[in-house]
Amino acid sequence: MSHFYRLSALKLASDIELPELLPWDGPPDDPVELSFRLGPVSEPDMSDHIDASSGAKACERYFAAYPDEARVLIENGRTVTLEPAPGADLTEARAILMAPVQAVLWHQRGLLPLHASVVGRNGRAVALAGPSGAGKSTLAAVLADKGFDVLADDICIVDAANGADLLPSTPRLRLWRDALDHLGICPEGLPRALSRREKYVFELGAREIAARWTLTSVVLLSRQPGAVPAMERLRGAHAVIELQNVVHMLPAARALGLEPAIFTALTSLMASGLAISRLVMPDDHAGLAVAAASVAALLDG
Repeated sequence: MSHFYRLSALKLASDIELPELLPWDGPPDDPVELSFRLGPVSEPDMSDHIDASSGAKACERYFAAYPDEARVLIENGRTVTLEPAPGADLTEARAILMAPVQAVLWHQRGLLPLHASVVGRNGRAVALAGPSGAGKSTLAAVLADKGFDVLADDICIVDAANGADLLPSTPRLRLWRDALDHLGICPEGLPRALSRREKYVFELGAREIAARWTLTSVVLLSRQPGAVPAMERLRGAHAVIELQNVVHMLPAARALGLEPAIFTALTSLMASGLAISRLVMPDDHAGLAVAAASVAALLDG
């Protein structure tokens, strides 16, 4: 292992460079709690298939295959072994590690990962949730430009054991070229998040961030052609269902036997007073300022 990073509060040792994460800045002799290793994922490790592409053994081991990219084995919420496909670019493998693989790790560690980027201010955080392409990172970048802290990109780590504690992960965002252009950011010199498409890793002025925040709101992003930005509060069973829909890698968690734990976590979040809203936005960059103002009002109100 030659690279050491901070992933949330944990020390991560990785065989792969991960520019999405901050370098480890804690004591050098602190123990490694997470490991990303390159190595063979052998056939015996893939014997417990759940379906054609994924499998599990109890809740400690999870296998996933990504055609033309990699095979991955995730164990005990601590160790990831990644075997790249022949000729695969490690930049693409990195994208797998930073999203679906990371989500499974948090599930195995008893935490709740939401498919969301997160911004915050004064100890309060809001998760911008939705599927890939919903505009989570772009909206987070607009809010960062207005003075909000970026606390996570694409994965929101929640400890629901005692309410709605948000564990920050990284202040670095993965942004498409058109988002950078809209924000007036030159991509020259930025690390690529993907090798074959123009997606880059960008940090909007990192500063020291508290270890835990209170997650006060989850905003579900919905992009619609020609839409005028509008925020709607969701309540009751509808809110719970929509929140469950943005649990990252939910099928993997179910395969690992963690559905009861997820139900308990969602119940705890709703009991804590977590607000669930839907934010409709246009499917281009028009209206981003208005959308950002609506999110800012949730934190500042």
